[in-house]
Amino acid sequence: MARLIYLVGASGVGKDTLLAAARQRYPEWLVAHRYVTRQSGDSENSIALSPEEFMARQRAGLFAMSWEAHGLHYGLGIELEAWLARDRVVLVNGSRRALPLASERFGAQLAPVVMTASDEVLGARLRRRGREDEAQIEARLARHRELRDALPEVSRLDNGGSLDATLNALERLVDGEVVA
Repeated sequence: MARLIYLVGASGVGKDTLLAAARQRYPEWLVAHRYVTRQSGDSENSIALSPEEFMARQRAGLFAMSWEAHGLHYGLGIELEAWLARDRVVLVNGSRRALPLASERFGAQLAPVVMTASDEVLGARLRRRGREDEAQIEARLARHRELRDALPEVSRLDNGGSLDATLNALERLVDGEVVA
């Protein structure tokens, strides 16, 4: 059955790491990239576009959906529609703010999932990657707690342990099991 597994979660919770691992373990699942108006790191599955390129593609109707966050533009390409029409499981790193748009656009095919980890695990990951100072890390942790407590009706996926355990839980979720 066609399903769009729409992962949301705080920066550093491991969405891109999980998607890369899922791509390796489950080649039948399709991991969609995002189009974004910034350069992306090696661990992120996205295509960098200039703001002008992004707007030109948006005007041409090449995004199934798009949104703005943190001063950047994000889009999911219309290839999602073709993949879902072929009854595929598609995984994407989504946005909580764009979840209502995704729900409207994909309806019953949408399976939103909130990725979580403990504050201790997330804080350690953010400190290791070294992109933020301590105040910024604390702000990210506050947003993480807010997201963790929001959307009570949405499935949760704890990525605080081993990646293998998270992949196993993701497989159960894709198979339609409830993951707490």
